[in-house]
Amino acid sequence: MKNILCFGDSNTWGFNGESGERHPYEKRWTSLVQMQLGDDYNIIPEGLNGRTAVWDDPFNQYRNGADALPFCLLSHKPLDLIVLMLGTNDSKNFYHNTPFSIGKGIRRLIEMIQASDSGLDGNAPQILLISPAPVKAGSHDDAAFDVREFDNLDGHNPVEVSMGLAAEYQRKADEYGCGFLDAARYADSCDDDGIHLTAEAHKSLADAVSAKIIDMGI
Repeated sequence: MKNILCFGDSNTWGFNGESGERHPYEKRWTSLVQMQLGDDYNIIPEGLNGRTAVWDDPFNQYRNGADALPFCLLSHKPLDLIVLMLGTNDSKNFYHNTPFSIGKGIRRLIEMIQASDSGLDGNAPQILLISPAPVKAGSHDDAAFDVREFDNLDGHNPVEVSMGLAAEYQRKADEYGCGFLDAARYADSCDDDGIHLTAEAHKSLADAVSAKIIDMGI
């Protein structure tokens, strides 16, 4: 059986930006990948609302991905593949990040994975790096989620930052020998909050991820 860890944020957890609740299990992209790939694969969702790559959220605890990742690697080993999709929360206005600095955070996670013994026979697992769908402008008013954190503030534009992640992640994937997928080619953020994926987007993303996993020879 192939063990695949999906390490991400609310769009891996399954937050529904239209209702403010969680998408049902069978609608989440991780669950759909499991259904598509079948019993020879074990898809392990590790999504957390608000998770970043390496930054501490000043308002919410336990959101730093670099702190959580080692525990996940150890608890789920041996792992064939890590699907890594983070960066949306890193673009929030109070972090004042750029695509470059977010990419540096992703690089740290990649290096942690590649230095680990959480793969088969004590080796490191492979990595599929996904750049998240960019956030949208002009729709950040949903009370179910504090989307004002993605508003333009003091010259820092989270929408522009998130749009720059795909190119940055592609460079990191090439540099470190990771698989790469640009989620924006298959799914976009919902119109209600401009951040989270609709059920239709989860399905489209799942189709692309499943195909990419097969293409990587996992």
